[in-house]
Amino acid sequence: MNRACLGLLFAGFAAAAQPATGVDEPPRRGTWVETSLGVFTAMGGRPTFSSPQPYLGLTVGRDLGEKAAVFASLALSAASASCYQLNSSGDGCLGADSFGALFAEGGASYGFPMAVRTLLSLKMVGGFTDFSPAPVQASGAVRNNAPGFHLGVGGSIEYATHLDHFAVGIDALYRYTFARYGLTIPSLAVMPRIRYVF
Repeated sequence: MNRACLGLLFAGFAAAAQPATGVDEPPRRGTWVETSLGVFTAMGGRPTFSSPQPYLGLTVGRDLGEKAAVFASLALSAASASCYQLNSSGDGCLGADSFGALFAEGGASYGFPMAVRTLLSLKMVGGFTDFSPAPVQASGAVRNNAPGFHLGVGGSIEYATHLDHFAVGIDALYRYTFARYGLTIPSLAVMPRIRYVF
């Protein structure tokens, strides 16, 4: 009995002394939520780029296999100090030169592996935009808002961390909005993000 116990004890020590040969688990895929916090600028006014403003986005998505995903998101930001309708003398702004920007959209992405756990993705989005107050006048008055629709394209780099469920990345997204009152506004958002995969 003693010899058997000693044999088991030595076998345990021998197994513990062996080097670890574990296999790296693949990144988790499935339903996910993410939040992004970055910087936003609207383009096409005067000056061409509005002053950079904070950008906050919330997204819910679903992976389709190892490389593709579909998602829906809500983002909030603002444009500051950029005029889209000058007065007749060209030294003043008839509409709001600072306004909020809301984007509600759906989209899809497709990725290309760059390295272990790293994916370079291209994405397309489309959805609803609301600028408030309106950057231009309508019937001689500045309206409370200028709703419209947008299309967008972007890219991202994402790293699936070894901390299970979590991925981090950085996105750049260009949108082109067709809003009410004949207003068209391109915009750019660059945002680091963190994702939780269920």
